[in-house]
Amino acid sequence: MQTQTIRQEKLWTAHFMLIFIYSLFTSIANGMLMTGLPLYAIHLGGDNSVAGMLWGLFMLFAILFRPFFGKLIDEKSRRLVLIIGGVISAFISLSYVLAFSSLGILLLLRSLHGIGFSATTNASGTIVSDIVPKSRLAEGVGYFGLSNTIATAIGPAFCLYLIHQYSYNLVFIVTSFIGFIALGCSFFIRYEKKSAEHINRTKPKGKRSLADLMVEKTALPSALVTTFVFVAVGSAISFIPIYAQSLEIEDIGLYFTVSSIALLITRLFAGKIADNYGPAFVIIPGLILLVLSFVLLAYATSLTGMLISGVLYGLGLGSSDPTINAVMIRVCPVDRRGAGNSTLFLAKDIGGGIGAVALGFVSLHTGFRFVFLICSLSIVLSFIAYQFVLRKQINSIRKLEEAANKIAL
Repeated sequence: MQTQTIRQEKLWTAHFMLIFIYSLFTSIANGMLMTGLPLYAIHLGGDNSVAGMLWGLFMLFAILFRPFFGKLIDEKSRRLVLIIGGVISAFISLSYVLAFSSLGILLLLRSLHGIGFSATTNASGTIVSDIVPKSRLAEGVGYFGLSNTIATAIGPAFCLYLIHQYSYNLVFIVTSFIGFIALGCSFFIRYEKKSAEHINRTKPKGKRSLADLMVEKTALPSALVTTFVFVAVGSAISFIPIYAQSLEIEDIGLYFTVSSIALLITRLFAGKIADNYGPAFVIIPGLILLVLSFVLLAYATSLTGMLISGVLYGLGLGSSDPTINAVMIRVCPVDRRGAGNSTLFLAKDIGGGIGAVALGFVSLHTGFRFVFLICSLSIVLSFIAYQFVLRKQINSIRKLEEAANKIAL
């Protein structure tokens, strides 16, 4: 009976496809810049710490503006924030050509880009939580995450190709063009205006305190687990190309390709498993695979070893991240989804920023092997947080839903 209901509820609506395309193109641009800018910083005379600062400042400004955008999303419009993020991201991408030989300008522009990233991710995540049927929540969030997965397969490899065959400036021009395509999609997302019910459901109830504007309490358990995961993810994104260069390993773009393929495969079925059997069946194996991927990466001495690590990384992140996101959406009040998404992305920003900046400095003294072993330890901490904090919340929500169903019957 449950299976029949799930099949009747449509997932791939026009608005879902629009937000999917928006996310796909913004993620391709972000993936290209995440890979290319650390290399560009070294090309301009910087070192590993500068490469880490690019990620760290990007995340810092995203963190600072997430509460503002979360409030704007909940009290004004998802679409407005989506457009703001698209405009900032597209123009800043083009502005990187102005950096020339100045690391200072590059760091400034990257900081401003974090504001656009904050807006696009906050708004797109909240829109998905609005339009995906509740009975297919983990599945829908997983499919939406395919946009980022496909982008990860395309963006870094395409960026490296443009750098080697042409120039860094062409990378910035292409990412800006991609950003403007995404911006165009945002103008057609109009479900808020069409649905009076949506406006009533998401209208803020009473005056919010400063603490409420900053974070959504129901999202904190998911955010805690996510923070530890993204300490490792931030390091992987920032340092793998540089790590490969230090080992004289070529074609490292394949790492992002194979990890993205693994992510893609996982997202096709992980959400359905989580919806049917519970999130533990997906999150726990995912975290274990992530630990193994970083341990293997720490001791990899060849492209083959790094590619195997990439497969494990993709399977692990593709299982755990969207499922944790779906848990957050399920427990978050409808009128607080903007704040809930803001809280979860704050966790990703903080984790990624700490990972990139702190471990960037660590790498200068210890090398990358120790850095990736620290990443594996961070995933272990996320598993502990899941077992003792998030799992307890999931069980409490399940009991409340079962009680509500009995009353309804």
